Amino acid sequence: MSETSLFNWRNAAVRRERYHEPLVARLTSDNKSIFQYNKDLMVFAALVGFSHSEKRPLSGDCIDIILDTYSTDQKDGFIYLLGLLETKDPKVLKDNNLKDCIRVFEEYCNAGLYVITDWLSSEPGDPNGIDTLLKKIYENMPAVEAREIEEEDLDIEF
Repeated sequence: MSETSLFNWRNAAVRRERYHEPLVARLTSDNKSIFQYNKDLMVFAALVGFSHSEKRPLSGDCIDIILDTYSTDQKDGFIYLLGLLETKDPKVLKDNNLKDCIRVFEEYCNAGLYVITDWLSSEPGDPNGIDTLLKKIYENMPAVEAREIEEEDLDIEF
């Protein structure tokens, strides 16, 4: 049997640099944290990296979260989405290409974690980081033009 036929997507490692552990602890460690789970922060970080068009290869010691952990609440969809956006090729979702999809996510996540670290470093008076992250999210949101919603816009037909 080939290596690809033995591939179990559930056990595929989704890695992050151990360097980021202080940041992860700061944003996930207690009930006042903005992120309930490490994987939630990783998805947010990957989207930050993507929104800044910044990828950064992993280096040094890494920590794994298995892909199945992301799939328990469908967060793995973000991994697939970023892989598709990057490659523009649906074949990236095939088992034998899934590692490429994961690598894209890891690199966006890694870059995003560095961006988030910079954001929080610039605001030392925000110990749990919530206010800083909310401010940065607001600053980075695309401008949305306000318009009045008409009552007929609210009707939904099934």
